[in-house]
Amino acid sequence: MDPRERRSSPRQPIKLAAQIDVGSGESLPCQIADFCAEGLYIRFSGQTSLKLGSVFERSEPEEVVVRFRGLDSNVHHELHVRPARRIERAMGVSFVRSNPEAIEALIRLCGSGDNQSRSSLQAPSDRVQFVLHQCARAITQFIEPLMGACFVNTVDGLKAAAQKASSDQLANEYMDAAGQIEGRQRILWHHMARSLESPLKPEQKGAPGALLSVVDKDEFEDWLAVKVMVTRADTLYRGDLLELKLRLDHLGISNRTGHHNPLGPALVCEAFHHALVQLKVSRDVEKVCLKVFEQTVIRQLAPLYRELNNILIRHGVLPDLDLTKYLSEQAAEGVTSKTPEPKPAREDEAIEPSPVRPEDKIESKASGEFRGYSKSAQNAFATVRNLLSSLKRSRSADDVPASESFEPDARPLTSTELSQELQELQIQAADLNEPDVPLKERVVAKVKGSIENARLNEDSQDALDVVDRFFRSVTESPKLSRFAQDKMRQLQVPVLKVVMRDPSFFEDQASPVRSVMNRLAQIGAKGARPNPVVQRKVDELVQRIATDFDKDTVIFDEAVEELDSLIERQNLAYRRNVERVTAAAQGSQKVAESKAAVAAALDAKLGGRKVPKAVVSLLESGWRDLLSLTWIRQGEEGQLWQDYLAVIDSLMAYAESPGNSSNLPELLRLIQDGLASISSNRTPSSQIRDELKQLMVRQPGEPLELVEVPKAQSDKPAKSDAGEREMISLQRWVNRAQQLQVGDWFKDQSKSDDLHYIRLVWVADNFSRFVFVNHQGMRVVELDATSLARKMREGVLILDSQYEKPLVDESIDRMVRNVYDQLSWVSTHDDLTHLLNRREFERLLEHQLTRGEDTRTLLHLDLKGFRLLNDVAGQKAADETLKQVADILCKHADEGMPVSRVEGTEFAMLVPDDKASAVAQSLVSAIEAAEFRFDGKTYELTANVGIVPTVAAVTSAERWLRTSEQVLSVARRGGAGRVSVYSDGGEDQARQDQIAARVANLGDPADDRMLLRCQKIIPLHPEARMSVAQYEILISMYDDNGELVTGRDLVRMAERYDRMQAVDRWVVGHMLDWLQEKKPGAREVGGICINLSGHSLNDQALLEFIYEKLSEKDAPIERLWFELTEASAIHDVPAVARFIGEMKELGCRFCLGNFGTGPNAYDFMRSLPIDLIKIDSAFTHQLATNATDQAMVKSMVDMAHFMDREVVATQVETREVLDKLAQLGVDYAQGFVIEKPKLLTSLI
Repeated sequence: MDPRERRSSPRQPIKLAAQIDVGSGESLPCQIADFCAEGLYIRFSGQTSLKLGSVFERSEPEEVVVRFRGLDSNVHHELHVRPARRIERAMGVSFVRSNPEAIEALIRLCGSGDNQSRSSLQAPSDRVQFVLHQCARAITQFIEPLMGACFVNTVDGLKAAAQKASSDQLANEYMDAAGQIEGRQRILWHHMARSLESPLKPEQKGAPGALLSVVDKDEFEDWLAVKVMVTRADTLYRGDLLELKLRLDHLGISNRTGHHNPLGPALVCEAFHHALVQLKVSRDVEKVCLKVFEQTVIRQLAPLYRELNNILIRHGVLPDLDLTKYLSEQAAEGVTSKTPEPKPAREDEAIEPSPVRPEDKIESKASGEFRGYSKSAQNAFATVRNLLSSLKRSRSADDVPASESFEPDARPLTSTELSQELQELQIQAADLNEPDVPLKERVVAKVKGSIENARLNEDSQDALDVVDRFFRSVTESPKLSRFAQDKMRQLQVPVLKVVMRDPSFFEDQASPVRSVMNRLAQIGAKGARPNPVVQRKVDELVQRIATDFDKDTVIFDEAVEELDSLIERQNLAYRRNVERVTAAAQGSQKVAESKAAVAAALDAKLGGRKVPKAVVSLLESGWRDLLSLTWIRQGEEGQLWQDYLAVIDSLMAYAESPGNSSNLPELLRLIQDGLASISSNRTPSSQIRDELKQLMVRQPGEPLELVEVPKAQSDKPAKSDAGEREMISLQRWVNRAQQLQVGDWFKDQSKSDDLHYIRLVWVADNFSRFVFVNHQGMRVVELDATSLARKMREGVLILDSQYEKPLVDESIDRMVRNVYDQLSWVSTHDDLTHLLNRREFERLLEHQLTRGEDTRTLLHLDLKGFRLLNDVAGQKAADETLKQVADILCKHADEGMPVSRVEGTEFAMLVPDDKASAVAQSLVSAIEAAEFRFDGKTYELTANVGIVPTVAAVTSAERWLRTSEQVLSVARRGGAGRVSVYSDGGEDQARQDQIAARVANLGDPADDRMLLRCQKIIPLHPEARMSVAQYEILISMYDDNGELVTGRDLVRMAERYDRMQAVDRWVVGHMLDWLQEKKPGAREVGGICINLSGHSLNDQALLEFIYEKLSEKDAPIERLWFELTEASAIHDVPAVARFIGEMKELGCRFCLGNFGTGPNAYDFMRSLPIDLIKIDSAFTHQLATNATDQAMVKSMVDMAHFMDREVVATQVETREVLDKLAQLGVDYAQGFVIEKPKLLTSLI
């Protein structure tokens, strides 16, 4: 054995979660299995083993770093080691640098595990042991009745979840778990009670969750879910728990298991989780169980902790404990630990702290790879406030900010005055007859009318603005009935009071205020019909809140319980109705299948043959129905089915051999019994008896009446009134229909004036029928696949995957979007004429060139005579004139066509090709005929127009506009009122034709004409998730003359001739091969970004190719990320979202490119599970000096971070812009100031 692999010192076993960094820029999970004075023995998962293997194959690193957390989970330690030996999923390493603190931490961690002696887990004295026993008994006695209710509620919750399950398999899991819990309550309580009775029991080695690095994601999230629940409870009962911990510390009772308080919520939560593990339920089932447990048990623990403190007080343990000093010190520590917002807490605030989001504590401890409970809730309040701040800083806005509603010198209201004003307003609002008055107007009017020269302070105004917008968003929800909207408005002031006290309302998922609003939305869903009793009860609940709520949210907790009972009653009626509908649909399908089975069986026996009339009469008189009924009851394997079919065989045999009558009595009895089973008449009709008699007793040679039964035709597709081309276009929608799941909700827009929602509750086995119900569970429509596909394509039925999103979350989302859209509108429109500004017009021109679905012509217009008007009539008249001209242009524009004020007196618009000249002449005539009269004087204006159609030479929006300016100059030289049309010189056209021909004939891009370059992308702050430089791959091509064709021209031509898929396929394949061949180090190339066109994403074959390539062994998946360009070209967003999800499971990242002011930018960011957005380069050119661009970039950063996306800025060309981007919070940058593009071959 190599001496380096031998360890002479004794090994100390330990199981400790750690991370290993081999210099690739990625920390891989592992576990320290044991350690000694010379080194460590490390274990890791198969996935980590593969990644380490790929690193070691290239070159074995001289030194790697092993990181782990200390006993308190807040201190990180690093050990620098050298690999000594490697085996399957394990590695021995030796120390290369001394770190005594880390070794000491390992020793302490080792002592906190299972190897600690039982004596260390005992109380320090018999008296303390007695006190501890009393506390444990009090806990068990308090929890037991709560668990009785919890088990009942859990069973009900699982059954309710089964009704809403997205699949039958999941519904079965819920129902099975409900049955297990219902039948094993005593056993579960026994497991839980044993854990509660031993609060000082040992736990796993290492810090809490130490083993999680070597298990799968679900196990990690199980632990994390319990951890989040514990943290939330620690916050909820903070005061009582601090008293309890100080008293336990005084007794010498400490906990080495990682929990600060041995009698705290962790004891109860982990006892329940330990009992739940015995059932071996799925993750989905466990989530329901934990949610019910938290609501039923954990939220009821306040009396328990007060009683535990009383027990200790009765034993004389710190009876006069004063928490003020302790809490103040802790608050101060909390402030120093927060780096972004050094806002010191006042001492009086520390005594009554505002609730802390538990997720904030978890975030620093959990891997960012796991979303679930580890993902901290994003701060919607701060995001909206920041967006509004950006809006105020931008050029203009339609809304008047609340701060402008008060006099500038007015004094701010005191908190007591504000509380009194809101309380009075709340009571008034409870009886408000006109609830449509906005909340902001009512609050401002109340303050102005009650207190002279007073105003809200800045924080209160921000809160008022956000809450006002939030409720506007709530009432805009298309899912709410008018009744529910009215109830929501009555809650405006109570919610405002809650937010002013604690803005975390928007993030606190456990808030009873949120729960009330979400439940009101369930009861008052549009299309639902709550009975008068329910409505009256809801009225009473909301009225009680609106009149009685002050500061204590207990009134909301009580309302939640009452609303839950109403919802359960409503859901029960819905489930019963759905069961009836589905049973009827299943029965109908079964009947249809049975008829098809009977027809097939009879055709096999009789089709194409001459059959005795008696057989045909028997079938028509009930035997066919008997066969169908028997198939339904027994199926094709049933004996009775076989017997009844054999009757037909026997009768045909009699027809061929009349002398064979050995089993005649039995046959007749079978026929009689069969017909009697489906008819009250127990004997066959006389006609059937006579025909059967003639068949069975006739003499040989005696003629027999025969009927020819034609052979059934093979199944053919049902004829459709749709043409062949329409059927081809429908196929994609048919495929999408076949991927629908029972439980999916749809917007039904069949009535344009009455949007409502329907739900898919049943799908036939062969996708032939789809049954939908309304909110009552009553069937509303039944469609075949083609009809459903047509309605989906036409937008009559729209799948709404977000329908079941809670109302509050949906409304926050809509509020953020509305504010962003408002800011976006301001940044894309001219503030005088409200026409598009030049930048947005250029973006739409670029879009037109890219899509090219129909050709458009650009008109560029300039006013003549305007300078005289401006000089004589003044600026105000000039502004009014420009508005009038803008109105004239809009009247001449087709619906949906962009119109822009390009600059000064120049305007531009797109028109259909065949109307261009006529519209241009009409515009000139309209402007000349318009009357511009100011101060009694009339001014005459005219215009010149340049016309440029979409020609091959126009390869970009910038070039299109520049060409139109040149044509406009020609018109100006011709005199006022002249119109000039673009004339192609031929040279540009010839070059573009050459490129087009090259691209159109492109078969295999893998030749020397294709050129790949790359450009560096760098992180702008240390918190960026990709800490190593990335590279974007840029594609170009040489033309026949050896001149470089830019990537923009190549891509546009490839998309125009439908060759983008071939290009993207080659780039992906080439880059994977390059990465595997070159194996660049992670420090040199952290990752590679490849562009995928929106057009390419519509090609299922390309998506499958990419998935297969990345699924291959040793594919460097974690090094790749894809930028989606032209996302607006994506036809099937849900399908692309699924593809992205599958690719991300493999390890890829995705970026949404050209993000900016487009109408669907926010929708794409929300709908696609992307990791990054790339800001449209138009916002970076003048960022250093343009305040509007700065406001817009800041809003995009806030939006992206709110949705847990990172931000990349492109075309960064100056140091000033780079600094400004970092200041605005952008995560990554790319551009000439960082590095110019270079050949891929020169990268390594």
